[in-house]
Amino acid sequence: MTRRNDIPLTTLLDGRPVSHFKLREFENRDGLAMVHPLTLRSLEEVRRDLGAFYGETVQVIITGAVRTREDLERLAARYGWADQGGLVARQSRHLAEFGGIAADLKARVARTGNAVPQKTLGRICRLYFDWVKDDYADGHVHADNRARAR
Repeated sequence: MTRRNDIPLTTLLDGRPVSHFKLREFENRDGLAMVHPLTLRSLEEVRRDLGAFYGETVQVIITGAVRTREDLERLAARYGWADQGGLVARQSRHLAEFGGIAADLKARVARTGNAVPQKTLGRICRLYFDWVKDDYADGHVHADNRARAR
């Protein structure tokens, strides 16, 4: 059975087409899906570099991407607004109005299932994204291309 947004996404990397992500990985709980082409390319570059670092396949897992204002309200009810000491930015780059420039992610080594340490993932993300935050308690990394995507 095909799921909604079960569409492979392809970008060029090192002059060759690569496709390790599907549109559904970027959707919110209501099925809204969006990813900027530069964000996709950056994620593929991160995946490639992590694979080279570990000498084997590394899976990049998208834990959050595009959001609506309603999504932010739900998250803020749980985690609080950043301007009040919480974790949720009122002008989050995850918002659809920014065009799919942000992703929250984790990574794991495919063969062993071992998690890539948050700081290692953050360091590699900084090579390809404009803004990276890698100090969340749950171990995810936020990465966005707020300047490059303009």
